[in-house]
Amino acid sequence: MSSKYRKFNLVWDKWNLEHIKKHNVSKYEVEIAFKNKELQIESYRGRITLISKTKRGRLLTIALSFERQKDGYVVSARDSSKQEKEKYNKQSLKLKL
Repeated sequence: MSSKYRKFNLVWDKWNLEHIKKHNVSKYEVEIAFKNKELQIESYRGRITLISKTKRGRLLTIALSFERQKDGYVVSARDSSKQEKEKYNKQSLKLKL
C-alpha cells in the first residue's frame, strides 16, 4: 500500500535533527506540520513530500523516506519554495470551493 494512504509516524535520529537545524526548523515545527498533512505528494523512490503549515503559519516542505522502515524517516524539512507555495495555495483554493 502506498505511504500516501496509510498512517505512519516520523522517524528521528541525530543526523536528521542536525540537518533540519541547518534550515532553522525545529522538530516541534515538523511534528505540527506533519499532523496537519495539508498537501501530500508522492515522490521518487517511495518518498513523499508534505507541504504544510506550523502553528505560527510557517509553510514547510518535509521530505520523508520509507526505504528502510515502515514509518517516515525525515530526510529534510525547510521553508517551502515559491513554486511549492503556489502549489499549496492552488490546492487550498480547490478545497475551499
